[in-house]
Amino acid sequence: MTARKWSIAGQLFALQALVVTLLVGAGAVGAALLARADAREAARDEVLAVAETVARSPEVAAALRSTDPAATLQPYAESVRTATGTNFVVVMNPDRIRYSHPDPTQIGQPFIGKIGPALAGHPYTEVNTGTLGESVRAVVPVREADGTVTGLISVGITTESINRKLLGRAPVLLAVTVVVLVLAGFSSWLLSRRLRRQTHGLGPAQMTRMYEYYDAVLHSVGEGLMVIDADGRIALVNDEGRRLLGLDPDAPLVDRPVTGLGLPPALVELVGAGRRAHDELILTRERSLVANQRPTELGL
Repeated sequence: MTARKWSIAGQLFALQALVVTLLVGAGAVGAALLARADAREAARDEVLAVAETVARSPEVAAALRSTDPAATLQPYAESVRTATGTNFVVVMNPDRIRYSHPDPTQIGQPFIGKIGPALAGHPYTEVNTGTLGESVRAVVPVREADGTVTGLISVGITTESINRKLLGRAPVLLAVTVVVLVLAGFSSWLLSRRLRRQTHGLGPAQMTRMYEYYDAVLHSVGEGLMVIDADGRIALVNDEGRRLLGLDPDAPLVDRPVTGLGLPPALVELVGAGRRAHDELILTRERSLVANQRPTELGL
């Protein structure tokens, strides 16, 4: 069996399909990574806003001054967590002992994470791993009127929850990716189809051989041959044509207008008319020529 020879159009289509697929794939991955970064940044803003709101609550400040803060703060924190869609709202004292937690067994246990900046009066956010797994969290101080830090609020959204939200957007991203691939593939197919018509489905080796054959034939025939494009410019002239018309054998003639070569007026008129001619006599000073002309879609 012989290996299948791909046409130029087929090779171009395959190359375009590969490039488009790689570009669209890279774009989809980039979009997913950007969406992930945006989701984390949005989660930071959300947990910080919720934590600051809770820290300013008079009810929280009053509960921290009571003898049993957990009795008030646990139901309050859980109601805030449910209302905001966050994964945990933890209220703790400055010694990091929890007064609230989604898992009640963690109440009274030390908070896992950094609290130094908040104890110094500075809200901050971080990504850390606690009892619920990795999360984006904010820690905000609760301060009395004199600035004394009486407690800390930590609000967080787990990475798992963020990823679930991203997965919810995946169908949209996938649909956009598929649409782009289909449109790009269809455009490449149209271009490939046009190129296949123009190259007659030939491959590079076939076109090279055809050019070599035609070139050998053109320069070996005993008749002069000249090809004129639709603008009246020379597209090709063989050696015998140069000799018969008295043209310089080494001069570049391609793209030069026929009217500027000093050709016999009758020949120039024949070319300009663009009509079909068969064995038409053309007289020059040196010789008599018999001209044949056949118009084509692209010229003469």
